[in-house]
Amino acid sequence: MGKQDLDLRALLDIPLWEAVQDQLAKLTNTAIITIDFKGNPITKHSCRTDFCSVIRENPVSRKRCFRCDALAGLEAVRLGRPYIYLCHCGIVDVAVPVSVGDRYLGAVMFGEVRIPNGDTGAKVERLVSEISSFNDKSGAARQDLLEMYERLPEMEYERIVAIADTINAIVQYIVDRALSRRSEAMSYEYLLHSGAELSGVQQAGMQELSTPVPEIEPAPSGGRTLAVPKTSPVYPALDYVDSHRRESVTMSDMARLCHLSPSYFSRLFCRELGENFITYVNRQKVQWAKEMLRGTNDSVSHIASELGFMDSSYFINVFKRFEGITPLAYRQHKY
Repeated sequence: MGKQDLDLRALLDIPLWEAVQDQLAKLTNTAIITIDFKGNPITKHSCRTDFCSVIRENPVSRKRCFRCDALAGLEAVRLGRPYIYLCHCGIVDVAVPVSVGDRYLGAVMFGEVRIPNGDTGAKVERLVSEISSFNDKSGAARQDLLEMYERLPEMEYERIVAIADTINAIVQYIVDRALSRRSEAMSYEYLLHSGAELSGVQQAGMQELSTPVPEIEPAPSGGRTLAVPKTSPVYPALDYVDSHRRESVTMSDMARLCHLSPSYFSRLFCRELGENFITYVNRQKVQWAKEMLRGTNDSVSHIASELGFMDSSYFINVFKRFEGITPLAYRQHKY
């Protein structure tokens, strides 16, 4: 599964995150909602104010709310930090971006507050040109809306910034943990398909995670160096891995490519290569990473992305497992 398959629903346990959202909203006295990269809500609103509830009931103003959310999320990911702004109704909202590498997945939106008039340190810009006036409301309806507006909580700009930083740290932690678990699950996916037949292979694979395997001398093949001849049943898998270095391939996908069952593919791969499939792929990616570290000035995170790692910290761990040092230390050592 590659980056193209990532979305917030794949990374977040939505019911659990909604519970966290509710608690954060109560603690910070703000309203919170999580949106996807298009601006569509993927969670319920936590502690939405009466004012915004009424505004979002109107089809015209609701569309403006969605547009503000979408534009604010894009601006936040462009800046690489939470973005504080005035919505079309003139109240303060904040977009906390959620992204993996250069891929923007969505944002956690919070706010529905007002900044006191005397707060001279506030640096908030209006996001859209459309201004939603309450003048189209008349009589008692307009008065009710104005009263709801006056009941919006006031909050100092510095506190808004502090809340934004806190939520941003929480979001980053949750995403990093989700990516780490996702990468580990993909690495061990073959065990789920193989069952009891791979108990011996499982033990060998677990040992390989802590004990480096000696380098395998590859045999030349078609101008490239692959570890088995073209006549090998697992050759298509090795060829695919070598030709699609930016992808995060799974053993089950490669078994289908070779027209083999996952369990038989795994046993055959271990027999012909001397190591399991995941260890082989990670070893190859580390070798390619070493070439890029020596031959380019690309950042570690860029190299990780180019080699199909969804999380640079996981890439660093894999690299260190094989080389004993981090990618940055390897680059410094070589130069």
